[in-house]
Amino acid sequence: PGCCLCIWKNQFPQSSVSAGFKPPELPVLERKNWLIYLLYVRRDYEECKALIKEQLQESHGLCEYAVYVQALIFRLEGKIQESLELFQTCSILNPRSTDNLKQVARSFLLGKHKAAIEVYNEAAKLDEKDWVTSLCSSSCHFIV
Repeated sequence: PGCCLCIWKNQFPQSSVSAGFKPPELPVLERKNWLIYLLYVRRDYEECKALIKEQLQESHGLCEYAVYVQALIFRLEGKIQESLELFQTCSILNPRSTDNLKQVARSFLLGKHKAAIEVYNEAAKLDEKDWVTSLCSSSCHFIV
């Protein structure tokens, strides 16, 4: 009488669950983002990269999230230049994203501090209240 499945079945009879109920259709660009995220946070990077490759083929390289996570993985693997290029691609795909710009700047922090300052300044124009951008920009000025 008290199991969750029984309660759920009683609340939603089979006819109402199967008849007329369709999960929302997600655009091709976003369809697998949840799985990419899950594999990334589980640190299953090889499986994640395979899924990202598949997603990017299906979306013709336009899935911002897949590109973003691939850039994060490349950075973890020490492929800094490839990571930077992918974050720059994310910024092209979504020019209003301060997160993408901050990732570009963070990549520059690994040696190109003046370039990082320029990108942080660009991010600050998009979101003047973002204290992380100000902090990182100040850190760059301190180093330079």
